[in-house]
Amino acid sequence: MLKRWMISALVTSLLVFTPVPSAAQGGGDGYLFRAPRIQLGLRLGFAGAQAGSDLFDFTTEELTVDRGDFGGGLVGADLAFRTSERFDLVLSFASASSTTRSEFRDWVGEDDLPIEQQTTFTRRPFTVSGRYYFKDRGRSVSRFAWIPNSVTPFVVAGTGVMWYEFSQDGDFVDFDDLGIFNTRFQSDGWGIMGLGGAGVEVSISPRAVVQLEGRYEFASGELSQDFVGFDDIDLSGFQVSVGLGLRF
Repeated sequence: MLKRWMISALVTSLLVFTPVPSAAQGGGDGYLFRAPRIQLGLRLGFAGAQAGSDLFDFTTEELTVDRGDFGGGLVGADLAFRTSERFDLVLSFASASSTTRSEFRDWVGEDDLPIEQQTTFTRRPFTVSGRYYFKDRGRSVSRFAWIPNSVTPFVVAGTGVMWYEFSQDGDFVDFDDLGIFNTRFQSDGWGIMGLGGAGVEVSISPRAVVQLEGRYEFASGELSQDFVGFDDIDLSGFQVSVGLGLRF
């Protein structure tokens, strides 16, 4: 579920940065004096987690945590360089995180109180991708006028690296002697990733666009010694986002 501050930030961005058409832009539908070369974007959304590796299996079996709890709010930024009317090279950064309070499903303390802990899962991808538009994003009317199209669908694919952190803080059961101890388990690191997705870009002024996008990211990473005996952690997941882009 999107956090209220993220929705407020996007609405504020739309109100503050959406240019008002002027005579210099041609009025009406508006125009630019040339096709834009760069697009800077901010996007907000939700990043789900596939949570398919055995660490997540163990966590959801022992603790009151569901796989859906590992998804979280997303904030990202994109810098796109136009190489042709239908293709952009895009540099991106994003961050998604979730924090879930839980307790052991089948164990309680000697005082009959729950054995509680907190799990935090953070992912931060850094990517290079290509964005292909199915039709031209605008048309040149003369040497000095470029008029954007209103709606343009696109697909995106790319690669990069993803930093992650997985941590658990609180009380845990020692399955050897059934004692209860307080500690913090933590692992962080990097993994190679790939991505693919599709979306639509809607022009709201000659310089501003709104982007709606869905993408899937494939990634995994090695775990630290705090989680010895587990396979690589699954960092994959599906994202949906809405963003504001400014053309320059």
